Amino acid sequence: MKSSNFICPVCGYNRLQEKTRDNNVPSFEICSCCGTEFGYDDCNQESIMKRRIKWIESGYKWFSEEDKPDNWNAIEQLKNIEKI
Repeated sequence: MKSSNFICPVCGYNRLQEKTRDNNVPSFEICSCCGTEFGYDDCNQESIMKRRIKWIESGYKWFSEEDKPDNWNAIEQLKNIEKI
């Protein structure tokens, strides 16, 4: 089983199964939290910021509700972005 401690650059979700990019090759994984598909939605810093703003404006809506942790806190999760 793969480690799941990679961080989404859009929302800070820290349970991705793969690096979003490895040697600039995208994983094409979809973040369970914000729904970003790496290699499609994250082509540059501007697109990452646009996705983040869209996700925040949606009220931090989860893409895959069944993966949402109990006692989840969006503001705390966003702090994970600083660790990337």
